[in-house]
Amino acid sequence: MGTSERKEREKEQKKVLILESAEELILEKGLDHLNMDEVAERAEVSKGSLYHYFKNKSDLVLGICNKATNMLSKQISDVLTRDLPGIEMVYTIGATFLNFVRSHPEFFRSMRFFDNLKDTDQLGESEYIEMCQSNMDTSFTSMVRAIQIGMQDGSINDSYDAKELAILLWSTSHGMVNLAYLHQNTPHFHLLEKNKVEMNSLFEGYMKLIGCGIATDESKKDIDSKSIFETESK
Repeated sequence: MGTSERKEREKEQKKVLILESAEELILEKGLDHLNMDEVAERAEVSKGSLYHYFKNKSDLVLGICNKATNMLSKQISDVLTRDLPGIEMVYTIGATFLNFVRSHPEFFRSMRFFDNLKDTDQLGESEYIEMCQSNMDTSFTSMVRAIQIGMQDGSINDSYDAKELAILLWSTSHGMVNLAYLHQNTPHFHLLEKNKVEMNSLFEGYMKLIGCGIATDESKKDIDSKSIFETESK
């Protein structure tokens, strides 16, 4: 390995360390309390080195968002490689998204930060903006493809427009995932507990409701017989 290659690898390793340190601090203190000085201390790098990699706190959080959305898009794209009917692919994508958020709340916080940043002047200040958007576009395209596969294999009603249906599913599933995030990470959020509702049961009901709406008559009979979470784990 040449000197330039070694330096590039060391540079990438330091960036990974900085991102991981920031993720740990977000989990411990929350995104609002993320502090660049503490990130530098946790990562054991100088402040000058930290700012060499990330211009400011927003840039750093967007770096985490890029990592998160890239990871999620790969997991969702992987669903398309499985030998499943299209409607089960749609179910599995939904469960993958939910489980990703529940396993990585710090990543979802960075994704929410990206969404909230879209109308500010900070959009042009980070190289990660286009990366995050590209990753999200890839995830959406995978959802469209899963729906198209379902229409081709007869498991999803082909009277719908695939892209319109994907937007409907994507937007409503974001609402469900946000509910799961609030349930797990917001101490004052007690909606589910007060009503004695389990998150898994709620999401199962949501997916079966959606499934009955988009499934063909032939595939509807299978919707109530399997768990979305069992499907996702295959």
